[in-house]
Amino acid sequence: MANKLDLHYLVALMNYEFNSGQDGSARHLDPPSHLTSGIVDHHGTNIHTLPILDALAHISVSRPNSQVVAIALQLKPDTKEIRLTIAENQDVADSLVNHLYNIWRKLQALSDEYAEQRKAEWDGDQMLSPVIPLDVARPLKIEIFREVYKFSLEKQKKRVNKWFRPLCDFMVELEKRRAGIALEGFERNLSNAVVALVLALPLVFKHSETQLTDDEWEQVYWQSMTANMDAKLVLADRHGLGCDTLAQELNGDRDGDPFQLRRALEKLISLPRHIESLFGFAHSRRLRSTLQYHMTISAVPGQAQIIILPTSQEQWKSLLEAACGQPGQWQRKDALKLFQKFESWEQKCPVHCECGLIQYLQTKHCDSWDNVPAFSYIGVSRLSCSACCVWMEAFNMLGGPKFYTRGSHGKWYWPWAMPMMGVGSLRENMAGMVLDEYLTQLEKKRKIKRAGSDSIGAIPSGAEHGLSDAEKQSARAVAGAALLESGGALSAFLSDRVQFLHSNVPRFVG
Repeated sequence: MANKLDLHYLVALMNYEFNSGQDGSARHLDPPSHLTSGIVDHHGTNIHTLPILDALAHISVSRPNSQVVAIALQLKPDTKEIRLTIAENQDVADSLVNHLYNIWRKLQALSDEYAEQRKAEWDGDQMLSPVIPLDVARPLKIEIFREVYKFSLEKQKKRVNKWFRPLCDFMVELEKRRAGIALEGFERNLSNAVVALVLALPLVFKHSETQLTDDEWEQVYWQSMTANMDAKLVLADRHGLGCDTLAQELNGDRDGDPFQLRRALEKLISLPRHIESLFGFAHSRRLRSTLQYHMTISAVPGQAQIIILPTSQEQWKSLLEAACGQPGQWQRKDALKLFQKFESWEQKCPVHCECGLIQYLQTKHCDSWDNVPAFSYIGVSRLSCSACCVWMEAFNMLGGPKFYTRGSHGKWYWPWAMPMMGVGSLRENMAGMVLDEYLTQLEKKRKIKRAGSDSIGAIPSGAEHGLSDAEKQSARAVAGAALLESGGALSAFLSDRVQFLHSNVPRFVG
């Protein structure tokens, strides 16, 4: 049945069924059990490569809307060469390529500074790097932080515009609930993280109007990394359940869902969190050799297809009957809604970056990298959509190279197009998988009953790269003084500072 149905029609049906919402899945592609090739920080596994590739993809995003980046890695140890292959949902801009070259050079310099400062008493253990004093190379770390932040500033503004005001409102409510009792433990860490963010963000947005001084960038760095440090403790509390528990408590019996505390923190600290991963990359003794390689970047041209969907209610009804294998009274009503939803029946649909990247890697380009296998893990700036994840699952069934990302957010996007390499068994495999999920969804909604049936973010692990005690004390002192200026109450402090942000952060739509 699946091979008689156009795959793109099925993806459009899934988009309609979930109305651009999540399908409830927490789909993760299963990585190979033993990853022995590539950048490693531990014998037998390249688990530490994952946060590095995701971090590079994350810092590659500069536009506030509709930009997703995927990055693949290839190595030639014999000639000491490394290649990053970058894809977006459209053509890759030269500014992004230049940005990554710039950050790579600075990471090389940071690695050199660390190497010069390694402790003489290091015992040669290959499994662990020696401890590096946290104040080593501070000016260079601040410079890297500044370059990344400036490149991604518009995206960061959007995150702040969406999440920061609600987070501050949540903290004001928390202070009221505790009725004057000082916050402790998990809640104290949360308060510290929010205060640090409030102190950093006005300076960041000042950059939109005037250039920050070196001292101001140093303050942004300290406060952002302090917020990252405290937020990680919050996110890890009670095995990751602390945020949800607190949000449920404050929501009480109110209508509506609790505040997404975990998501707000993850979004607001995402930039310093990924910068920390890159610092850990430069800090690692075993990864140092890779940073000494000659690095080149290959940009994947954007791909798109013109997809023609059914052009009438009757054609949609026929498609529904074919998908279900049986007529149903509900199909005429759904067919009308589908016709209305997809009234622009001829659409230019992009090939999403992770799928386009895999196609590029599997295509011969008549260069010296053609026979160099790429790492199986692809770094992405955001979780893959459900259609891309299913496509990768189908691709991995072909018996050749296997690829995976860190997972899917469970949304079915439209427009979406399959890479041109998707012919034969790959297309049929994916169509069968999507059709099965579609029928499962119809069954849940009691539109059909199938025979035999009974009546779905990650914080990267890796090197901890925090602040020195002096830096932490300085950041805490600034935060404490700022709180005292507002009378010592968190709610008064937030009211004063958030009003500034609210009036200076532009509104983004989308």
